Amino acid sequence: MVKYTVIFLALFLTLSKGFSAEKPDKKAPTIITADKVEYFNKERLIVYNGNVEVNKGNIYLRADSMKVYLDTKNDVARIVAVGNVYFKQENKWGKGNEGEYIKDQDVIILRGEAEVHQDKNSVEGEIIYYYITEEKAVSTGQKERVRTIFFPKDKEAK
Repeated sequence: MVKYTVIFLALFLTLSKGFSAEKPDKKAPTIITADKVEYFNKERLIVYNGNVEVNKGNIYLRADSMKVYLDTKNDVARIVAVGNVYFKQENKWGKGNEGEYIKDQDVIILRGEAEVHQDKNSVEGEIIYYYITEEKAVSTGQKERVRTIFFPKDKEAK
């Protein structure tokens, strides 16, 4: 049981480092709920199914199912989420039919009716690549054109 807790904690400490410019709160618990969880030691894979919800500090992630792939040190290498994928952190949120996080590239990929929002601004497309470290989003469309909406910032009162 302790081994699984360490693996789950490592997963979301990794995610929290990427999503926020602030240092992650290492003392914040990671809470994962799902209808079912399976751990495959030989494959280095954790599979969550049914109403998967994750809370870690100011990060919230939700999907119908989620697969967490571990590297040889039992650290997160990749996460694949499928079905009604949604994430939120502070003033940023995104959604898509599928989502993927690749640790080595520090990228989140949303596929299928993908959207990423920050405050009122948004980008929509079939696929959105969000490069966390660079704070850069790239949206592509094969069947449909991409769409971006920017709102001007309010001028500060003098």
